[in-house]
Amino acid sequence: QEHRNVTILVETPRGRTAATSVSPSLPYESFVEHVWEAAMKRDSPLDTRKRSRIDEDYKRRNVRRNAFAVCDGKVVSRDNFHRLFSRNSQMQTVSLRLRLRGGIDRQNRVGSKFGGGGVSSTQNAERERKERLKQLALESIELSKDPYLMKNHLGTYECKLCLTLHTNEANYLAHTQGKKHQAGLAKRAHMEKLREKELGQALIGQVVTQIKPAAVVRKVRIGRPAYQVYKSRDPETNQRCLSFELNYPEIDSDVQPRHRFMSAYEQRVDTPPDRRFQYLLFAADPYETVAFKIPNEPIDKGEGRFVTHWDSEDKKFILTLYFMDPEDEKAEPEPK
Repeated sequence: QEHRNVTILVETPRGRTAATSVSPSLPYESFVEHVWEAAMKRDSPLDTRKRSRIDEDYKRRNVRRNAFAVCDGKVVSRDNFHRLFSRNSQMQTVSLRLRLRGGIDRQNRVGSKFGGGGVSSTQNAERERKERLKQLALESIELSKDPYLMKNHLGTYECKLCLTLHTNEANYLAHTQGKKHQAGLAKRAHMEKLREKELGQALIGQVVTQIKPAAVVRKVRIGRPAYQVYKSRDPETNQRCLSFELNYPEIDSDVQPRHRFMSAYEQRVDTPPDRRFQYLLFAADPYETVAFKIPNEPIDKGEGRFVTHWDSEDKKFILTLYFMDPEDEKAEPEPK
């Protein structure tokens, strides 16, 4: 009985059943290889192309390390595989299985088919999809040339297109393969196309000429002008009056002095700014701009109350202004 062959029924990884005759004198490695070859022949289709593909798939697997047989729910090991030949029955049923080399064991899940890898959950499938996209993006995308990637002062990454935050580069690469980023890229490309189309239509029939920018000529300042300030009061209304006289003997022939009022918060000379005062500025080339610090009170802009005069012969500029009295300020109607 020990020398006669025993027929082994093998359940293949594709769910089929193969029959083979095995000699009891075979060692354990040869027994496993013999059973594996029988399963491979049973799973191989008649089509030559499909058969060669399955043969290559079988050859890629390390049979001696990963394959093992199971009989009656027990693993057939090197020590007890001879018990298959010592039984009275001439036919034994053996299932051929493979060991997983790390990772999640999906072989024995509920609803899984033998050799099919088991039923993967939605979370695992999504995790594997993101990992594949990340590896693909790492191979095809150069982050140094990405115009939408920005690293902030906290060390995290920002997408300027979608306004999202990412902890590392891999997380940003996974984001670039998502629907939101892809939709933003498509929208940006569509807007650029419309903008180019509108620009092209606007340029039809027009001659575009290149105009060189005029060179900025820096004029040399010759100093501050001579000035005099007079304080007085109107004898009739008792309003305070200020009169400024500035002499510009070296002023250019085609230039007339200009003036403007500046608040305390516009200037950067007197710090901190004092809201009780304002500044009256006079400017004329090639002289430096001078400013006078006056009270920040309403100025009477009535007829004859705010007068400027430029004497082109004597090169003298005169400005006279009157401050409004508090009583006149209260009597003015409120603006509508």
